[in-house]
Amino acid sequence: MMVMLPDGRFPFEPLLCVNYKPTSVGGDRMVLIPSYRQRSKEKKSMKTLDPAKWLSVKEMMNADVPLLHLEDTIRTVIGFMQDYKLGTLPVVDKDNKLIAVFPRKRLFSALMDGASINTPIRDYVRYDPVFVFEDLTYDEVSLVVRVTRSKVDHVIVVNYSHEVVGVIGTVEYLRGGLDVIQHSTVLGDAMLNANNEAVIIVDNKSQVIKVNPAFEGMFGLSNDEAKNKPLKEVLPGITLMNKRLLGIKKMVKGLPVIVNQLPIVANGLWMGTVITMLDLSDYEEISQELELVKKLQRTLDGIIKAVSDGVVVVNRAGEIKYINQKASELFDMDAADLKGKPASLVFNNEELERIMETGLPDVKEHIFNKTKGVLYYVPLKQEVDNNRYAITGLVITIYLGDSVATREEIAVRLLSLTKQVQYYRKALEQKDQKWDFDNVVSKNVRFNQVKHDARRIARTTSTILITGESGVGKDMFARAIHASSPRSERPFVKVNCAAIPESLLESELFGYAPGSFTGASKTGKPGYFEQADKGTIFLDEIGDMPLSIQVKILQVLQEKQFMRVGGTRSQSVDVRIIAATNRNLREAITNNTFREDLYYRLNVIEFSLPALRERTEDILPLAFRFIDKYNEILGSAVTGITGSAKEALESYRWPGNIRELENAIERAANYAWEREIGTEHLPVHIFHNEPIVNDTSDYRSALQEMDREIIVRALREANGNKSAAARSLNMSRSAFYDKLNKYGVS
Repeated sequence: MMVMLPDGRFPFEPLLCVNYKPTSVGGDRMVLIPSYRQRSKEKKSMKTLDPAKWLSVKEMMNADVPLLHLEDTIRTVIGFMQDYKLGTLPVVDKDNKLIAVFPRKRLFSALMDGASINTPIRDYVRYDPVFVFEDLTYDEVSLVVRVTRSKVDHVIVVNYSHEVVGVIGTVEYLRGGLDVIQHSTVLGDAMLNANNEAVIIVDNKSQVIKVNPAFEGMFGLSNDEAKNKPLKEVLPGITLMNKRLLGIKKMVKGLPVIVNQLPIVANGLWMGTVITMLDLSDYEEISQELELVKKLQRTLDGIIKAVSDGVVVVNRAGEIKYINQKASELFDMDAADLKGKPASLVFNNEELERIMETGLPDVKEHIFNKTKGVLYYVPLKQEVDNNRYAITGLVITIYLGDSVATREEIAVRLLSLTKQVQYYRKALEQKDQKWDFDNVVSKNVRFNQVKHDARRIARTTSTILITGESGVGKDMFARAIHASSPRSERPFVKVNCAAIPESLLESELFGYAPGSFTGASKTGKPGYFEQADKGTIFLDEIGDMPLSIQVKILQVLQEKQFMRVGGTRSQSVDVRIIAATNRNLREAITNNTFREDLYYRLNVIEFSLPALRERTEDILPLAFRFIDKYNEILGSAVTGITGSAKEALESYRWPGNIRELENAIERAANYAWEREIGTEHLPVHIFHNEPIVNDTSDYRSALQEMDREIIVRALREANGNKSAAARSLNMSRSAFYDKLNKYGVS
């Protein structure tokens, strides 16, 4: 039951105020207590980074506090104050709820009045106590302490039942203040280190106090090396200012930067200055690239506006992102009104969703004001990783009979596009079909011997290395080996080692454990080796694999085990490895870019595929095979190849090998359509056949070695300063670091 004060008031009734405003209530009494409603709302809020906002009284207070009752004597007060070193003691009722306080001043008053030490404290307590709730924060308590510091030694702490749980005074408050300072220091360091601009803090004596990591990367000088040194020694040409200075362009140590200076002022005194520097070299390059993109955008806009067909671009969310004038006229709406609106306003929504889901192009008829037209839907795809694509939107082209194309031409287009859709659907349905050596076309004796040997070796589990120039068919040859092996029903997983960034390659190959790095899936992710278990993994372009990953590949070959990134236990795997490269691995070993022990582990069986110029008898058979393929894809009806075109194909040296031949036939099929392919349908460069270097892998290796030597020499001349070396080569720092990583230069 609550005790009533002598004046008829309850002890806590007048002590509640909102918004933490100091309120004077009778005499010199000052309180700063939030209302119950205000406190209950704030208890639900999340903690912030500012410790002053969440460090509570409960974490700072002294919980070891004695409790007085009205019937206790002055003797008890003296004993408690001596034992607990407290200047203010709480007085509670029989339910331990705060009703008053007994401060040290009241003890002195009682003794001066002649009261004995056995006198009850009832007439000397203070019934209007200053108190705080236990969940008040440091900011709020600081106001209470500042307002009441001349009136009480300690402030009583209560819970929401008004039971005394502790006291808080100067010592506790200062200890909490120290925690706030420590947290604020950590927060300041985090802000400094996260800044992409170079930051240097200097005192008013022009001595360097601290630099951030961005400064270290920009000028090649660590914090320990720069600390306590004069500014003019660390950054020649920078003059320390005691006023705000923004946006000054300067050359500092040969680097174009924008310099800002912000003075540090405390209590009206200049303590030092924060200097920030923004590297302009990368931004100038980005600006040039942005301008190029803008020019390309303007060119693209001009082209799309000029075409006689309607064009609409829809994003993944089904919103119209672009529509040209012709298309907006067909829908009898203004282009500006359609941009950003759902495409379902003018197109069949189910059709849009189906194409987005399947990723397959489609062709549909549509009636525009009694005029029959054709809608051609083409999905926009973006590669997310090796051989996987995400649908990002659709391009919808609208063909009408009154456009430049005649009705007959539209009919041909519709037939062609329909056949393309059927082909891609069929290809999707048969994506798991087997590839065998019967699909590898050749009349060349040497190549057929390689096929014969590979067919026999396919039955074993030995590791195979396929070498040859780019475009000779190493991928198809690897698939044929897998299809002819006992593992043919198991997965065939292809990995392009040159297409995956080095930072991701390990996790892609071996997977990662749950939560092993920021952004990692909570369930982890299996790598390519796990996916290929009991089957075959094809490591294409293995000559470009980083040395750090080569060690782990060697371990898999030797022990048939690997460990996920962030994992704690090894996993066994039964997988056959087929590797391929167009590089000279022996030269790579000499240049220390490929491990010799891995080379001998991979090179158990080697198949060297000849270039197309070394098997000229295969040029025409391959060409006719590609004609059949693209007649089916394009809906064309190419009937053959003229004699002069055959002669041109056979006399060309095909530096791009089979891939280049296929591209040439695809191009010719688009032009010839229902006729024979003639010389006029072939790429022009075929008729300017110049001698080429036979061994392109040796040529590429020589270029790479020369490139590496230039990088090393520039770094040596710059005394190891990477930023200066990049500038001497007129190269951005990011590109220079990529070169260093590629060639293993530190």
